[in-house]
Amino acid sequence: MEQTANRMELHEPADRYELACRAAGIGVWELHVREGRLAYSDVARSIFGFPPEGAITREIVHGAIHPDDLEAVLAAAGRAMDPSVRSDEHYMYRIRRFDTGEPRWIRAHGIAEFDDESPDANAVLYAGSVQDVTDRELTRQALAASEERLRLAIDAAEMAVWDLDLETNTVAHSPELNRMLGFPESAHPTVEELRSRYAPGERERIEDEGAAARARGETSLQARVRYLVPGKGEVTYVLRAALDQTPRLNASAQRVIGILFDATDQARAEQLLTTMNQELRHRLKNMVQLAGAFARQTWSGDAKLDTYLGRIRALTLSTELMFGEREKTLRLGALVERSLLPFRPEDQDPFDIQGPDLDLPESVFTGIALVLHELATNALKHGALSTETGRVTLTWTVEDDLLRMEWRETGGPRVDAPRTDGFGLKLLSGGALPPPHSVGIDFRAEGLVATILASLSA
Repeated sequence: MEQTANRMELHEPADRYELACRAAGIGVWELHVREGRLAYSDVARSIFGFPPEGAITREIVHGAIHPDDLEAVLAAAGRAMDPSVRSDEHYMYRIRRFDTGEPRWIRAHGIAEFDDESPDANAVLYAGSVQDVTDRELTRQALAASEERLRLAIDAAEMAVWDLDLETNTVAHSPELNRMLGFPESAHPTVEELRSRYAPGERERIEDEGAAARARGETSLQARVRYLVPGKGEVTYVLRAALDQTPRLNASAQRVIGILFDATDQARAEQLLTTMNQELRHRLKNMVQLAGAFARQTWSGDAKLDTYLGRIRALTLSTELMFGEREKTLRLGALVERSLLPFRPEDQDPFDIQGPDLDLPESVFTGIALVLHELATNALKHGALSTETGRVTLTWTVEDDLLRMEWRETGGPRVDAPRTDGFGLKLLSGGALPPPHSVGIDFRAEGLVATILASLSA
């Protein structure tokens, strides 16, 4: 540091000033008013694209300034050289570089010197600085455009943005947030006043979900929250929040920023659908129970009764799964597990099952459940599951929206093709999965092989 300071002392003040301006990319200019002479530093010439040598005239400078900005630049110069104003201001304008015509943004500052302090004094020198701030200005404009697009999107979606400072426990004012929670638009509600709008139990639930998210190392949260809003009653809003830890000059580094938007209609529609779903499930169960009761009364003692009731149970199973929570139940893995559960003793599982879990369209869900039940029932009566050494391998793959499942029996009694097609075979060959789907049965001596082809896009 001492050596550096000594070297700086070797320079004249003017030299140090020029070095500082070069380092900062600041050009210096002077207008000697009485002579009408302009002087531009090397950096200033470079900013405007002027030649490194030669005179710079007012006409040249005015020609480089964007026509739409020239009047404002001249007005700023006029205020600076007006003895009754003596303005000392910064201003922005555009230029077209003298050498390339490239548009650039310039930040300028000018100040005038006068021959005396009287109101009638004359300006003798007008001097100042120029700096190319194109990159900074383009970044500012892009940010402003992005903020405007975000604002339009938020307004169109009827969202409210909120900003919670965790250190001061204050929320930034938002007219949209106030409207949604039943406060006057110009109000500045406290955090506790905002939280008072939670429906009973919601605050504790959200705090628990937030704590669980932080424990998982997550910095964001999304949840549906019920509020009690004056004039609206109970409403449901979707809350999305994210932790912001960006350092700021005049704000806490621990902030939570989020949005709130109305999902009341959607929540009510889902609740109505859930209620109707439950009612439909209840009525369906009653119908199945009645069908079973009628069958027992009609075919009491008939050997076919158990087969019929088994098919009814398989149909009931697939319907139960479809009426459950959609994202959990229309899955092939769950269907296979539930369909084959009655045929898999805990002490000795005769099944080898392998395949990717995937969503199934409703068009094939019930059909696959019936096919699996029919195959398992047949294997239990006549095939691999009728012996202690028999096994069933069930595998499936998907290619180009085509599900291919293979049921392969081994270790059971010798298999012979039936002389006639019974109801079960007819059910397998087209009744359960009609075209474009198919079920192929190969009665191999060493064990039955069934191939199920189901289109996932049909």
